[in-house]
Amino acid sequence: MDDYNDEKRIVGAFLIGGLIGAAISLLYAPQSGRRTRRGIARFTRNVADEAKDAIEDATDSIHDLMDNMSDKLADIASSRHDIAEGAKKRIVQTLDNVQKAVDKQRAKFS
Repeated sequence: MDDYNDEKRIVGAFLIGGLIGAAISLLYAPQSGRRTRRGIARFTRNVADEAKDAIEDATDSIHDLMDNMSDKLADIASSRHDIAEGAKKRIVQTLDNVQKAVDKQRAKFS
Protein backbone atom coordinates (compact mmCIF):
# COMPACT_ATOMS: atom_id res chain seq x y z
CA MET A 1 0.00 0.00 0.00
CA ASP A 2 2.84 2.39 0.83
CA ASP A 3 4.55 1.65 -2.51
CA TYR A 4 1.32 2.54 -4.31
CA ASN A 5 1.18 5.94 -2.61
CA ASP A 6 4.84 6.57 -3.44
CA GLU A 7 4.27 5.70 -7.10
CA LYS A 8 1.19 7.92 -7.15
CA ARG A 9 3.21 10.84 -5.77
CA ILE A 10 6.00 10.27 -8.29
CA VAL A 11 3.56 10.23 -11.20
CA GLY A 12 1.84 13.36 -9.87
CA ALA A 13 5.16 15.16 -9.44
CA PHE A 14 6.19 14.12 -12.95
CA LEU A 15 2.96 15.45 -14.45
CA ILE A 16 3.19 18.75 -12.56
CA GLY A 17 6.82 19.15 -13.58
CA GLY A 18 5.86 18.47 -17.18
CA LEU A 19 3.15 21.10 -17.10
CA ILE A 20 5.49 23.67 -15.57
CA GLY A 21 8.13 22.84 -18.16
CA ALA A 22 5.58 23.23 -20.96
CA ALA A 23 4.48 26.62 -19.65
CA ILE A 24 8.07 27.85 -19.40
CA SER A 25 8.83 26.58 -22.90
CA LEU A 26 5.90 28.62 -24.22
CA LEU A 27 7.35 31.77 -22.69
CA TYR A 28 10.80 31.25 -24.16
CA ALA A 29 9.91 29.52 -27.43
CA PRO A 30 11.90 31.00 -30.35
CA GLN A 31 9.78 29.18 -32.88
CA SER A 32 6.45 29.72 -34.58
CA GLY A 33 3.16 29.08 -32.86
CA ARG A 34 2.42 26.12 -35.12
CA ARG A 35 5.73 24.39 -34.23
CA THR A 36 5.20 25.20 -30.57
CA ARG A 37 1.72 23.69 -30.62
CA ARG A 38 3.06 20.55 -32.31
CA GLY A 39 5.81 20.32 -29.73
CA ILE A 40 3.31 20.72 -26.91
CA ALA A 41 1.04 18.07 -28.46
CA ARG A 42 4.00 15.69 -28.82
CA PHE A 43 5.11 16.41 -25.28
CA THR A 44 1.57 15.85 -23.97
CA ARG A 45 1.33 12.51 -25.78
CA ASN A 46 4.69 11.45 -24.33
CA VAL A 47 3.65 12.45 -20.82
CA ALA A 48 0.34 10.63 -21.22
CA ASP A 49 2.11 7.51 -22.51
CA GLU A 50 4.59 7.57 -19.63
CA ALA A 51 1.78 8.08 -17.11
CA LYS A 52 -0.10 5.17 -18.67
CA ASP A 53 3.02 2.99 -18.42
CA ALA A 54 3.52 4.01 -14.80
CA ILE A 55 -0.09 3.16 -13.98
CA GLU A 56 0.23 -0.22 -15.72
CA ASP A 57 3.44 -0.95 -13.81
CA ALA A 58 1.77 -0.01 -10.53
CA THR A 59 -1.22 -2.21 -11.39
CA ASP A 60 1.07 -5.13 -12.24
CA SER A 61 2.96 -4.63 -8.98
CA ILE A 62 -0.29 -4.68 -7.03
CA HIS A 63 -1.44 -7.85 -8.81
CA ASP A 64 1.90 -9.52 -8.10
CA LEU A 65 1.69 -8.51 -4.45
CA MET A 66 -1.84 -9.89 -4.17
CA ASP A 67 -0.81 -13.15 -5.88
CA ASN A 68 2.12 -13.53 -3.47
CA MET A 69 -0.13 -12.84 -0.48
CA SER A 70 -2.69 -15.33 -1.77
CA ASP A 71 -0.01 -18.00 -2.20
CA LYS A 72 1.36 -17.38 1.28
CA LEU A 73 -2.10 -17.53 2.82
CA ALA A 74 -2.77 -20.80 1.00
CA ASP A 75 0.54 -22.19 2.30
CA ILE A 76 -0.34 -21.13 5.84
CA ALA A 77 -3.80 -22.68 5.56
CA SER A 78 -2.32 -25.88 4.18
CA SER A 79 0.29 -26.14 6.92
CA ARG A 80 -2.37 -25.47 9.57
CA HIS A 81 -4.48 -28.26 8.04
CA ASP A 82 -1.47 -30.61 8.07
CA ILE A 83 -0.72 -29.75 11.70
CA ALA A 84 -4.37 -30.30 12.66
CA GLU A 85 -4.46 -33.66 10.87
CA GLY A 86 -1.25 -34.75 12.60
CA ALA A 87 -2.61 -33.71 15.99
CA LYS A 88 -5.88 -35.54 15.33
CA LYS A 89 -4.00 -38.73 14.41
CA ARG A 90 -1.88 -38.52 17.57
CA ILE A 91 -5.00 -38.01 19.73
CA VAL A 92 -6.77 -40.98 18.13
CA GLN A 93 -3.64 -43.12 18.56
CA THR A 94 -3.34 -42.07 22.21
CA LEU A 95 -7.03 -42.86 22.83
CA ASP A 96 -6.55 -46.29 21.20
CA ASN A 97 -3.54 -46.96 23.45
CA VAL A 98 -5.54 -45.90 26.52
CA GLN A 99 -8.43 -48.16 25.48
CA LYS A 100 -6.04 -51.09 25.02
CA ALA A 101 -4.51 -50.43 28.45
CA VAL A 102 -7.97 -50.28 30.05
CA ASP A 103 -9.01 -53.51 28.31
CA LYS A 104 -5.78 -55.16 29.46
CA GLN A 105 -6.40 -54.11 33.07
CA ARG A 106 -9.99 -55.35 32.89
CA ALA A 107 -8.80 -58.70 31.60
CA LYS A 108 -6.48 -59.00 34.59
CA PHE A 109 -9.24 -58.37 37.11
CA SER A 110 -11.93 -60.39 35.40
